[in-house]
Amino acid sequence: MLTLYEHPFALYCQKVLIALNEQGIAYDVLEEQRDFDRAELAELWPPASIPVLRDGDQVIGETSIIIEHVAGARLVPSLEARKWDRLCDQYVSDAVQAIVFDTIYERFDERAVSQARGRLDMAYGMLEAQLAGHEFLAGDTLTIADCAAAPGLFYALAIHPWDEGTHPHLTRYYRALAQRPSFAKVIADARPYRHLFPLPWPADFDRYH
Repeated sequence: MLTLYEHPFALYCQKVLIALNEQGIAYDVLEEQRDFDRAELAELWPPASIPVLRDGDQVIGETSIIIEHVAGARLVPSLEARKWDRLCDQYVSDAVQAIVFDTIYERFDERAVSQARGRLDMAYGMLEAQLAGHEFLAGDTLTIADCAAAPGLFYALAIHPWDEGTHPHLTRYYRALAQRPSFAKVIADARPYRHLFPLPWPADFDRYH
């Protein structure tokens, strides 16, 4: 049996949860603060970062590696899928976290936040161009790239939304992801934790969900 150390509201945990849901894989969940703390996790996985997957005697960290371990070529079929996975992590999810962490840790670094918003705008343009010719980021089937994109875009929509008028393909894509059962479950499971978010939720935030 697989055991996932995670938190339902954590962006990178959601990436792995989508992949597990897509594959219909059975797994047990240990939730941070309820079932373990970071000091306890460090004994298993020294970086103490979540998510972490335990598969028998194997301990696997890092989201993309976890997804490849559980799904293999089913979700990581090509170099294109790997490429868009990395782009979504680095230019969407990491940019979102930079903005959120600036508030959480009271850094108030306007330059860093502005740079993060600029990375998001750049990423939106890249996603729009790619999605003009594809249903999903790496082709016509969902891959690791879409598992990476979905939670990053979820939080980005709250704090730095794209312009729907100039990004119709990205809007179509996100709407389809939000209604897909694997991601819809992640959104629903995370809803009770929304009070943890340090920035305000837009009034119409749930229009796609």
